[in-house]
Amino acid sequence: MELKRRKTDRVLVMYAAASFVVLQLADILIGGLSLPGWVMTLIIIIAATGFPVAAIFSWFFDITPGGIEKTKPLNAKRRIKLEAQVRTWKETTMISLIVIIALIIFNVARGNIQSSEIKRTEKSIAVLPFDNLTPNEVLPFTTDVITSFIRTGLNRTNVVQVRERWEVQEFRTIDRPIEDIAKKLNVFFLVTGEMVSSKELVLVNINLLRYKKNKVERIWGNKYPFDPKGNIDDLDEIPVDIVNALKIVLSDDEKKRIKKRPTVNTAAFFNYLEGTAYQDDAYNGILYLSMGDSIFKDLSVEKSFDRAIFFYDKAITADSAFALAYAKRALTRAWGYRAGHFKIDQMDNCRRDAERALQIDSNLPDANIAFGFYYYYFKEDYDKALEYFREVAAREPENSNNNYYMAIVLRAQGKWDESQAMIQRAVKNDLQNPLFLTNIGLSYHGLHKYDTAIYYHDRAIKMLPGWSAPYNNKIESLLLRDGNTSEAEIVFDTAVKRTTGGYFQWIRIIFDLYNGRFREALLKAELGGPSDFTDNGTRSLIMAEIYRNLNNPSMASEHYKAALEYFIKCLSDNPDDPAILGSIGIAAAGLKERTRALEAGQKAIMFTRYDGLDKSDRMIEMAQIYMLLGEYDKSLKILGELLKNPSNISVKLLQLDPFWKPLQDKPGFKKLLLDYSNKKY
Repeated sequence: MELKRRKTDRVLVMYAAASFVVLQLADILIGGLSLPGWVMTLIIIIAATGFPVAAIFSWFFDITPGGIEKTKPLNAKRRIKLEAQVRTWKETTMISLIVIIALIIFNVARGNIQSSEIKRTEKSIAVLPFDNLTPNEVLPFTTDVITSFIRTGLNRTNVVQVRERWEVQEFRTIDRPIEDIAKKLNVFFLVTGEMVSSKELVLVNINLLRYKKNKVERIWGNKYPFDPKGNIDDLDEIPVDIVNALKIVLSDDEKKRIKKRPTVNTAAFFNYLEGTAYQDDAYNGILYLSMGDSIFKDLSVEKSFDRAIFFYDKAITADSAFALAYAKRALTRAWGYRAGHFKIDQMDNCRRDAERALQIDSNLPDANIAFGFYYYYFKEDYDKALEYFREVAAREPENSNNNYYMAIVLRAQGKWDESQAMIQRAVKNDLQNPLFLTNIGLSYHGLHKYDTAIYYHDRAIKMLPGWSAPYNNKIESLLLRDGNTSEAEIVFDTAVKRTTGGYFQWIRIIFDLYNGRFREALLKAELGGPSDFTDNGTRSLIMAEIYRNLNNPSMASEHYKAALEYFIKCLSDNPDDPAILGSIGIAAAGLKERTRALEAGQKAIMFTRYDGLDKSDRMIEMAQIYMLLGEYDKSLKILGELLKNPSNISVKLLQLDPFWKPLQDKPGFKKLLLDYSNKKY
């Protein structure tokens, strides 16, 4: 009754209606003006705070033609009349209150949903290759320079997951709908663009697209002019504007970090970006070339190493104090050496570049990482490599790449617990690199934790379904876990359909061997070409194994002899190569040349200096050597060590692979089955 007389109910209804209009209008304007998300939150708080203020004010005061007056007391006659209507007004007031509360809850909830949606989607974005519509003389570099610049800026935000260059490169030449690209890259946002000439300037036209519910919409766009030979300050705004369009609030310090360039020299900066693009091609190409992937030819890896060095040279010529260019050039030398492209004569150049980078900037993480790879690849001094990687970890504990590098070095040393700890630090930040993911799977694979290994191989496959290596790694994990080929063959069929390369014929032969289809295996091996096997020596060893299972010792000996001749020739160029020595040991054991076989096998283990998975492979070869020599107890002893420690062997595989069949009835083998069949690693 008093609410109606004092017109408080009417004020509340009007306040609710006005609040609704304001909130709807704010929602439209915030989206259109790309204002930060906290603006809506502020308006909601103001509306909610104003509700009790309006109620209290309307209770004590009236707005009259003469101005604001204090509400007069109610006389008795008026009170009786209003009491008859009180129930109706109570209901009206209750409805008003419900409407106001509902409006506030609706907008707060919607704001939270939108905020959480942004938090989910802002983590994945791809910068697609830009179209170049400028004459060559106007733009003296490729559009990769600009896309690399944008990716670098976005990566510095630490809140956006940016797809790597190699992941988007196929869309440079393949014309596919944006929806398909977003789905394949598993991203919610895409940046597209083109470069056009405008008098003496170049315009970069940028579009930000959002992929949602199988639809793509343009949510932001802008044009940025710059002088390829002079002022490029406007380009610094591109990553910041993209982040703003994603409704991510950046502090002033974060904006400065994004805009910070490693050199003030424009020519040096562009050449550095060009070099980095080629370095990415070379590094990722070489690492993804395992298992015969044809991506090797697509990326022209050999030329990419040289081109990267060429552009880093130009960057350093333009700015002799360009620390990051020295560090990147050192990395390119180390990775190129590991890939077999550069020779050992690059070692001193790599060290000098890393030293120069640290002289210029003693806190530069890339310089320490470069020194880490110098010791890891050139010097094979893993302790020294770890010193430099740990220097980076002390300053940047959340640097996933550096943590991954440390994990791999620790694994090579046989320090599995420490390696796994670094892996956990690396994956904590939602690692999205397929190479890293499947390599992490290999670590769990070595620890006999096959379900976890398969999980990481699957993540790598999801990230890059056209790359064969994680399929092969998953197949191996399945064989070790299950002791049969049923699920592994399904994965293999998927790999054949999806990937562009791989030693498919070799895998088919292995499946035939494991399933006792020796004639089929022989036919496949005979029809297989050079590209179906890693080398002719490996092919000869497989042929020998097939004939051994077919009880044809003379043909088996013929192929063991061919393999031995091949690997001895290879050894002349690489006298300390453990893998070659291990293969020589197996071939010699097949020919019953005991002294040569044991000497080669023992040297293979000795030259594998550390206790990582490589050493376990050499020990497996030693167990195979003893098997072929008929010394089963010694073979069983090695197998027991391998099952007890990280390795690429399991009791399930020992039961599946016919190579180990002579052990089946041995008491020592039965004990291994009993000890390790149900062991929880």
